[in-house]
Amino acid sequence: MHIRLPLWSREQITSHIRHSVLLYFGIACAVVLSLLAIGQLSQILQQVASGQLPLRVVLQLLGLSVPTLLVTVLPLALFFAVYLVFANLYRHNEMMAIHGAGIGLQKLLLGLLPSVLVLVFLEAGLALWWAPTSQRHLQDESTRLAAAAAQALIQPGSFAHLPDGRVIYVGQEAGNKDRYQEIFIDLSHVGAPDYATAAYGKVQIDKKAGVSLLLIDGQRYLGQPGQPGYKIWSFARYRVDLAAPQQSAAGGQSWSAMPLVQLFADLARPNTHMHAIAELEWRFFWPLFLPVIVLLAIPLAYAEPRHPGRAGGILVGILLLLGANNLLVALKENLIQGKIAPVPGLFWTWILLAVLAGYLFYRRQADLPLLPAWLRGVLP
Repeated sequence: MHIRLPLWSREQITSHIRHSVLLYFGIACAVVLSLLAIGQLSQILQQVASGQLPLRVVLQLLGLSVPTLLVTVLPLALFFAVYLVFANLYRHNEMMAIHGAGIGLQKLLLGLLPSVLVLVFLEAGLALWWAPTSQRHLQDESTRLAAAAAQALIQPGSFAHLPDGRVIYVGQEAGNKDRYQEIFIDLSHVGAPDYATAAYGKVQIDKKAGVSLLLIDGQRYLGQPGQPGYKIWSFARYRVDLAAPQQSAAGGQSWSAMPLVQLFADLARPNTHMHAIAELEWRFFWPLFLPVIVLLAIPLAYAEPRHPGRAGGILVGILLLLGANNLLVALKENLIQGKIAPVPGLFWTWILLAVLAGYLFYRRQADLPLLPAWLRGVLP
C-alpha cells in the first residue's frame, strides 16, 4: 500500500515562512531590546545614584526611552529572523525541496513582502513620530526631575552635596518660600579653593527647569588664606547654578526630539538648514533600510546541509550592519558640517548596502557561489 504525503502549495509554503519570520522577529525584538534596555537602565541608575533623579521614576524614564531604542532594534531583529528561518530551511534540506517544486528565492521574497511592508510602516511611525515624541517627553521629564532633585537638596540648617560634588549650606527660611538666610556654598571644582557666603539666598527656577540660587549681600573667597593670590570679593547679587537646563543645538529641544513640522520649517533657515537635512535623512533612512535587510539576510543564510559551520553568515551580516551604522554616523556628521552634498547624503549607506545585497541575492538565486571566482582566488 502506498501512502500519499500531503504536498503544500506555494501559498502554504510562503505563508509558513512568513509566520516563522514573524515569530522569530518577535523573539529577536524582545532579546535585543532587553539587551539595549539594560544599557539605558544603567545610565538612568547612575543619575539616580548621583542624586539627579529620584528612584521612583526609573521605570517611567525607561519606558520613554523604548521607542528610540526600537528604531535600531527592528532592523537587527528582522535580520536575525530572516537569517534564522532561511538557515534552518537550508540545514534541513527543505530549501532543496522547495526549489524542486519550482519555487525560487524570488517567489519566497515576494511572499515576505506584505509582512515587510507592515514593518516598514511601523518603523516609519517610530522613526518619524513616536520616537521623537518620546524623546521630547524624556528630556522634559529628566530636566524637570533633575531640577526638583536639586531643589530638594536644600534643607534648612544642614549641609548638602550637589550632584556635581559641591557642598551647600543654608540656614533657616527668611520669611518667604524659597528664601533662606546664612548661605555657604563651595564653588570649587578643580584647582584653588573657591567659597562664597551670603546673608540671604533665593532659589529660582527658569522656564527650562534650570535651578539657581541667587546669593544676596555676600562675599566670595578665592584661593588659600595666607597664600599669594588670595582674594576676597564682595557682591550684592551673585547667581549660582544648582541644576542647569539642558542645552541643545536647536536652542530648545535636541534635533532627535524635534517634530517633523519644525524640521521642515528649519530647512528654510540658513543657520539650521544642514542640521535639519541630516536629521530628516536619518529618520527616513531606517524604514527604507528594512527591505535591504531582508535582501541581505537571505543569501547570507545559505549553508551546505552537512556543513558544520553555521555562524559565518550571521557574523558577516553583523559586521556589515555595524559598518553601515558607523558609516551612517560619519556621513551625518560630515553632512552637518557641509563636507558632503545633501543628495545622496546619508543614503550613500543605503545605496552601497542595497547594491551589495542585490548582488548577493542574484548570485544565490542563480545558484552561484556568493563570491565570484576571481575573488575566491584572492581570499584565503
